[in-house]
Amino acid sequence: CRMSGPHGRGDVKSFNRNNAVIEREGCQSPHTRNCFLVTSVMGCLVIVLGLLVLTMAPSFLSSMILKSLALSPGSDRLASWLLPPVEAHLTAYAFHLTNPDEVLKGGKPVVQEVGPFVYRAVTVKDSLDFETGQSQMNYDPLGSTITYRPRKIYHLVSGDPDSTFITVPNIPLLTGFSGIRDSIGMTKGIAKNVMLNNGRGTPFVTVSFTGLLWGYNDELPCFKHTRPEECPPPDGEIDIFSEDDDDDDWGDEDWKRRKRSTENEALRSRRSSDEDLSRIIRSSLDLDLRRLNFSMLEKPKAELVNCRCEWGLFRDKNVTIRKPVTINHGMKDLSMKGWVEQFDSSTTLGWWEDGSTCDQVGGQDGATLPPSVSQYQEMEMFISLMCRKINLKFEKITTHSELSTYRFIPPVNALGSHTDPDPTKVNLANSCYCRQSKGFSCLKSGVLNLEPCKVTPDLPRGAPIALSFPHFYQADPSFREAVEGLRPNKTLHQFYVDIEPTLGFPLAIRPRFQLNAIIRKDPDIAVMSNFPDELVLPFLWAQDGFSEPSSDMASAIHFGLAAPHRLPLLGGVVLLVLGVTMLLVSVGWWAYWARRRTIEEEIPLN
Repeated sequence: CRMSGPHGRGDVKSFNRNNAVIEREGCQSPHTRNCFLVTSVMGCLVIVLGLLVLTMAPSFLSSMILKSLALSPGSDRLASWLLPPVEAHLTAYAFHLTNPDEVLKGGKPVVQEVGPFVYRAVTVKDSLDFETGQSQMNYDPLGSTITYRPRKIYHLVSGDPDSTFITVPNIPLLTGFSGIRDSIGMTKGIAKNVMLNNGRGTPFVTVSFTGLLWGYNDELPCFKHTRPEECPPPDGEIDIFSEDDDDDDWGDEDWKRRKRSTENEALRSRRSSDEDLSRIIRSSLDLDLRRLNFSMLEKPKAELVNCRCEWGLFRDKNVTIRKPVTINHGMKDLSMKGWVEQFDSSTTLGWWEDGSTCDQVGGQDGATLPPSVSQYQEMEMFISLMCRKINLKFEKITTHSELSTYRFIPPVNALGSHTDPDPTKVNLANSCYCRQSKGFSCLKSGVLNLEPCKVTPDLPRGAPIALSFPHFYQADPSFREAVEGLRPNKTLHQFYVDIEPTLGFPLAIRPRFQLNAIIRKDPDIAVMSNFPDELVLPFLWAQDGFSEPSSDMASAIHFGLAAPHRLPLLGGVVLLVLGVTMLLVSVGWWAYWARRRTIEEEIPLN
């Protein structure tokens, strides 16, 4: 509107002056000044907090992540230990003996590698007792250990082992002959005849690969077993307790009828058991394997099935619960995580020299490793199949899924003999694995005699089995020279484990071992009289574990490694930007009003 009259111009000046005063007093009031002062102080604090996050948070987060790696109850790490985010497989090969007749006459064995046969391996560490509901995994409430009894379930995923037939050493017969080797006179003769007349009766047998691993018919291993009443004596065996009574109610036809009924029932039960096992493996991701009734699936190494004896090298390894293992959970000392404290409820193994380091339980429990792995450290790993610990040393840096890993391998003298003249292979620490004083032979470098750890009340001399790396890799040349057809290869046959060093997770682990029969010449037994004094004949090699991490496993490790650096960087930058913004706003306000006050003092309102 327009102001007129004698006081119009004065009213306008008064109005402008009043507005300027109101504006100056509103923006420069004590409340406003205090607000901007607090904002500037808060901005400085936020900047300091941002700097602290950038400098101190990475180490703090790293320590928290490392602390979470312990196998504590209810933790994510325990869950991934019980159900690993990667599928393990057992890949097996057989050595088919192509000239068994020549070998029986003293000829050089010629073997041919057959395979691979791949089995998926599922490990259940915390299965529940079906009757009591008690878990097979327990924490020591007063200590630093966790004890578990694993079950391994194998299921074929590749190969045709049922129709692949191989000629291999007759382990039950060779075991029997080994047990009577030092006997003399009539006792040895009677025992020899019993062994030759029960079962296969020859040092070499032809069986399917499935049969070798999981079971084939051989009466000898069940010779001491009590036969069910409905089962007649095996073919070729005379029943000395039978009575030739014409009034006997059990004639041949009755025996056959009853045996046939038993066979059909046993066969149905066996098929049902095998089908249940296959179904369990196929649906293992959907089933709670802990709560299954495993007693229906467990099998001993030798058993009367269908009124016939069935024996398999790993027959008692599939599904059957293993011996308890006690390891350090790492909650008190993370560097001890995975260290084996006890095996089969004992701190000693009881197989090797008494009181020696060889017989002392120890080493890492397979893939359960502590964090902060160094290239310069030596690692000990306990392998129950080997019946011993094995040393591993850093070899090189490898990469899996863009993750850098340290590869650890056994040194060339890991299985070295303490008497080897070669300075690169001799290993004095292995002297306590030699039980020559107990009557067990000590083999040359690269091959370990497992007879001491196969001793049982029924087998006081153990089983004549030796362990080596595949194709006698890193073993004394004499072993390869005694057998034709072996071609050791570092890439194919080396034991290795690739470890992400910061968190200690194995991104690849390949234990590779070969089983060999120890065949010894015995002049008192015709079929054993033409062999060399001691022949170590390979018949099987296998690798367990996995070669690459799963994508989920790799992603989780990537995040765990990046989080201590990326999260503090992101948070620190956000805090710094926010603090600087708050500080700039406050400083800008003070600068603006200071400048305006100076102008108003120099040029008064007109």
